[in-house]
Parts: sequence; C-alpha cells; structure tokens
Amino acid sequence: MRASRGFTLAEVMIAVAVTAMIGSLVWTSFASGFKAKEMVEAEAEIYRELRVGMGRLVREISMAFISANYDPERFRDNQDRPTFFDGQSDEISFSMLGHQRLTRDAKESDQSIVFYRVERDPDEKGVESLRRCEKPVIDDEPDQCEGWETLLSDVEKLELRYWDNKRNEWVNEWSTRGNDHPNQLPDRVLIEVTKKNELGKPQKFVTQARINLVTPLGM
Repeated sequence: MRASRGFTLAEVMIAVAVTAMIGSLVWTSFASGFKAKEMVEAEAEIYRELRVGMGRLVREISMAFISANYDPERFRDNQDRPTFFDGQSDEISFSMLGHQRLTRDAKESDQSIVFYRVERDPDEKGVESLRRCEKPVIDDEPDQCEGWETLLSDVEKLELRYWDNKRNEWVNEWSTRGNDHPNQLPDRVLIEVTKKNELGKPQKFVTQARINLVTPLGM
C-alpha cells in the first residue's frame, strides 16, 4: 500500500511562524489605533472641560458689579461694603449679577458673590483643581462661603491680571476695598490657566473677560 503523505515538522513550524507574524502585525496595528483613539478622546475631554470651566469664569467675571446703594452709617469704609471686587494674582472674589435660582420660591435674587482659587482637590488625592464657591445671598459676612465645587481638575496654576486704563497696563492686583480703586472695576481681566494636556505635560490656556459695568450702580 502507498504510504499516506502529510506535513513535515519543518512545514508546520514555518506555517506557525508565518501565522504568528501576521497576528503580531495585526495586533500592533489595532493597538496603535486604540492608543490613538484614547489620546484623541482624552484631548477632547480636556478641551471640553476647559471650554465649560473657563467659559463660566469669563461669563461670571463679565457680570461683576459694585453698588453705591448701601447704608453709609453701617458700612463706613471700603473694607466692609457688601458688594466688592477683590482680584489677586492667583485668586478672585467679587459680587455679580449672574446668579440663577435653582430652588422655587428661594429668597434669592440675581445678585451673589463668587470665589475662584486653585487648591487641593478633596475628591482626588494629590491633585490641585480650580475650585469655585458661590454665596447666593449677600450678607454681613461676604468673605465666608460654603459649598466649594471643582470647576477644572488637575490645574497647576491660575494667573490673573487686570487692565488699568489710567496706567495703560496690566496689574497683578485689583481691589475695590483699597484706596487705589474704591469705585472702579477693571475693564478686562486676563486669565491664564496651566493644566496638563493629554500627554501629561503642562500647557497654558489664555483668555480674557471684559467687565460690562465698571462704575458703581445706583441701585
């Protein structure tokens, strides 16, 4: 009888090697595609968060105001007036006309006080974030605020500068509580946020907010 023929060991080994090489090439191609997809999604998420966070900061700064309608016997100097604008190089707090009532029949108006600063995020260990707090009722303790929330996570630095029309330059501080600008708000605020990009490297993002009401309201 004729002996049955089959594959030799060398042929089987060559076939296995070729199959493994093709599989490796296919997997490398898929892995590169998945990695690129993850990077694009991470980048999109970072920019989405920046658009929302910085857009809110710009919108609220643009609605900052101070009022000339207060009791001069009760509030005798700039330090304790109920409405104010206090901008430092790395944090800012001010009264604004952009509050939205979320509770029906709440004893609130469109006036509130908001605070922004970079600090350690209580929800993420070892991460600093841009945090926001809003005080919906302007009272006798304008510097006290509860209910801080994270606006932008993993932020390394917040830098703020204020446009001084008289000096025609950017300044690092602006406060209506002092003697330099007791009844005047800056025309513009320059906002620079340093945040890690999708590669984990610090990247600076810059925008400006133009304040609509720079002189005190009579209401």
